[in-house]
Amino acid sequence: MLHPLHPRLRDRRNALVLLETLIAAGVTLVMLSVAVPMVIRSARIWKQTRHQQLAADELSGQLDRLIAMPAEPRRQAIEQLTVSPAIADVLHDATIEGTLVDDDDGKRIELSLQWTRAGEPLPVTLVAWIDPLPTSSAESSSPNEANSDEANSDEAERADAEPAENDQEADQ
Repeated sequence: MLHPLHPRLRDRRNALVLLETLIAAGVTLVMLSVAVPMVIRSARIWKQTRHQQLAADELSGQLDRLIAMPAEPRRQAIEQLTVSPAIADVLHDATIEGTLVDDDDGKRIELSLQWTRAGEPLPVTLVAWIDPLPTSSAESSSPNEANSDEANSDEAERADAEPAENDQEADQ
């Protein structure tokens, strides 16, 4: 039997420790080679998603402003659209375009925002109807039905108000 401090036994243990260390380092490198690209891709996707959301927010704000305007100032504002400075700082070379469309679908504003990104993605586009086409006669209620609904709602309001008046009289 060999003594615990025997040189041959010590050399075998050192070799096993070295082998285990090399295997652990190899496994760690494989895991890092998989994890690092995934982290980089997720950071890029997060940034792209943030940019898409900022573009949609910018277009939404512009559309809200344009819809609230009268017709002639709206037309002039669409021709002079510019990206807000805060968005221009984040979305490089951002350009905004707007068109006023009046066709079979109704009158609407179409805004699109494009900026420099990898590849050739489509711009972010939002559409808002200004004057949608009236619904067909089968879908809309007749004028008599609308008046009867208004009369019913007036009666309901009066009925709600009467108990409140009776309560005030009882308190006195």
